[in-house]
Amino acid sequence: MTDRAQSHGMPDDDPAGEEDVNLRLGRHAIQLLQAARDAGEPTLIAQAEAMAMAVGFVLASRIQDGMPETD
Repeated sequence: MTDRAQSHGMPDDDPAGEEDVNLRLGRHAIQLLQAARDAGEPTLIAQAEAMAMAVGFVLASRIQDGMPETD
């Protein structure tokens, strides 16, 4: 497995760097979905929607602050 700190020059404890990665990942997913919709290809749109949902779940799983307790 690739060491993220080594390949991107980010220390593991750099929350600002991780936030930047999260924002770029989300923006990339949105742009890919918009491009697929612009292309009008149903298969491509479905794949981009699935990828965008997966990215959304990953980003949601990284949220630590501001979430109410469930128990």
